[in-house]
Amino acid sequence: MERKYNYCIYTPQDVAKEMVKKALDNYFKSGRSEEKLRKIRIGDLSCGNGNLLLEALEEVLILSKEIVGKYIYLKEWITGFDINSEAVKLTRIKGRGLLKKYGINGDINILCENSLQKEDIKFNILLGNPPYLGEKNNKALFQEIKKTKLGQKYYEGKMDYFYFFIEKGIELLEDKGTLVYLTTNYWLRADGAKILRATMRKNGEFISIKNYDNSLFCKATGQHNIIFTWEKNLTENRKIEVQLPEKSFYIDSEYLYDEKEKILLADEETLKFNNKILKNSNFFLKDLVNINQGIVSGLDEAYIFDEYKEEFKGYLKPFYKNKDIGKYTTEKNKFWILYLDSKTVPDEKVLNHLEKYKEKLSKRREVTIERIKWWELQWAREREIFLKPKILVRQRCKINQFAYDEGEFFGSADIYFITNNDKNISLFYILGYINSEVFLQWFKYNGKIKGKNFEFYSTPLKETPIYYPEDKGEIEYIEKLVKEQIISFSNDREKLINSFFKDKVLEK
Repeated sequence: MERKYNYCIYTPQDVAKEMVKKALDNYFKSGRSEEKLRKIRIGDLSCGNGNLLLEALEEVLILSKEIVGKYIYLKEWITGFDINSEAVKLTRIKGRGLLKKYGINGDINILCENSLQKEDIKFNILLGNPPYLGEKNNKALFQEIKKTKLGQKYYEGKMDYFYFFIEKGIELLEDKGTLVYLTTNYWLRADGAKILRATMRKNGEFISIKNYDNSLFCKATGQHNIIFTWEKNLTENRKIEVQLPEKSFYIDSEYLYDEKEKILLADEETLKFNNKILKNSNFFLKDLVNINQGIVSGLDEAYIFDEYKEEFKGYLKPFYKNKDIGKYTTEKNKFWILYLDSKTVPDEKVLNHLEKYKEKLSKRREVTIERIKWWELQWAREREIFLKPKILVRQRCKINQFAYDEGEFFGSADIYFITNNDKNISLFYILGYINSEVFLQWFKYNGKIKGKNFEFYSTPLKETPIYYPEDKGEIEYIEKLVKEQIISFSNDREKLINSFFKDKVLEK
């Protein structure tokens, strides 16, 4: 039976071994002694079936034989918390069995309690694989914790529930205590993790960060994980070990955070690249263009058709999906949308069609608060962005693949629309830049990535630096190449575009 709130995603044994080793190595970094052994206090604030704690207990038992000469056990060594009584019961049974394996009769301290409410306990090691829950589908849970002391201190919009387990862990750690957690990697650069990152930076330092481009769990294939080791109130100037799928390196802690206070996993070579880009760029994209998200219908089956409907011809618009966008050009639309915004007056045929969906449409939040009429699209956006010249952005893609369109192009919410905020700004020049190798290299380390996909969301796009020349001849040179690419793509022409931007931002 799967447990509520994704607690069923248990830590694989090989991962648990790696995490425990990191924690104990850091704890015993100044040397092993019986005194240090007896003072170990290991906790897990969401222990589930005990994979992490039991692995830790076994390692400490083995260490006790090496240090003391015989297997010893102190109940204070291990404390786990979980709100699932069945998991707590099972972990206690497994703990008793593990102790018997080493000739010890006893129980381990596993409590069926909400650890986020604990105040009167301290640890020098905390291990964790906390539950991953967004607020969108767990509003009641977030409303409850927002009322608490912890929630009032750490809540922020667009956060994940597991952030609280890191923040609570920091509070419950002793000075110089070690925290080793397995989480998703999204929070390193997420807009909704500002408080979390600030809390970690203020109260200690990372020891190591291991970033994966895949999930460590067979039941959660959409996740992309990290394992990080962090020490409370670490003051010594030490280098952080960073392991990426493609390379490993060490970085000074002062370079871990970028100018936006987001975590940047970049080696010395990448930092030099970033500095050159920032030094030689004279704008950010947000200074030159507007970036808007596509349409949210609120109920696709009511508004979107896979064939043209003649009876709705006055309201139908060509509708595109993410995959219709290629490099420079787009595919022909395969769908049509009833575009019903606040300026639209639907006729009887349209209303008759929508009538069968009225109950569902009327339950949308924007209808209930009277922001829109029941028949309107949930978020129709400004009609103008779909009609004027624009750059089209695939929200999620394995490469930078941006296109141009200047006709009717109504798109879904997984498409962003880049339009001029000044008629003198060349969209063709900007299209050439964001389709270039320089842009992709910048975004790889400074944007958002989920697994092997780049996430070209509004915020990281707006924060992208760009060299936009005063020399109109340079603009016209790129414009000409890009217009030719739109007509017929050429690899040789693409090399010329890439060479231009490399020369302007990297060779100066």
